[in-house]
Amino acid sequence: MDIESLYPLVTESIRRAEMLEDLGAPGATSAHLDVSLIEEKIADSLPASNPEGAIARRGAVRAALAAKEYSRAQSLAARYTAESGIAAELKKEMSSLFEEVDRATDGRNQTRYPKASTRYGIAEIRRVTRAWLQQGEPFPIG
Repeated sequence: MDIESLYPLVTESIRRAEMLEDLGAPGATSAHLDVSLIEEKIADSLPASNPEGAIARRGAVRAALAAKEYSRAQSLAARYTAESGIAAELKKEMSSLFEEVDRATDGRNQTRYPKASTRYGIAEIRRVTRAWLQQGEPFPIG
């Protein structure tokens, strides 16, 4: 996907994330993750020295924080800070975003899994358990 296709996508994703957040909708965190992913694609297409590339890098990290994807935010900030040609101001901002991740996680690096996969995983466990119980055999534990 080319950069010109990504700009309208990120604009629409930002609007959607902000609207869902204002409504207190449960999809707001997922929408912020969408923003982070698109901003990352833009950042991958532009150098850190390009003003739009710098904006995309900030946006990718900030949106990951808004999505409560702390590991992602930390990983992106570390990756962007290590790039050659990064402006001192952007490097300083990435460092402050690192601190924000630490504050948000109380210094712990947390991995967050999507609710959908957790929900489907539990449904699958229930299905398998029911199948075993219907067979009348003891359920193998351990």
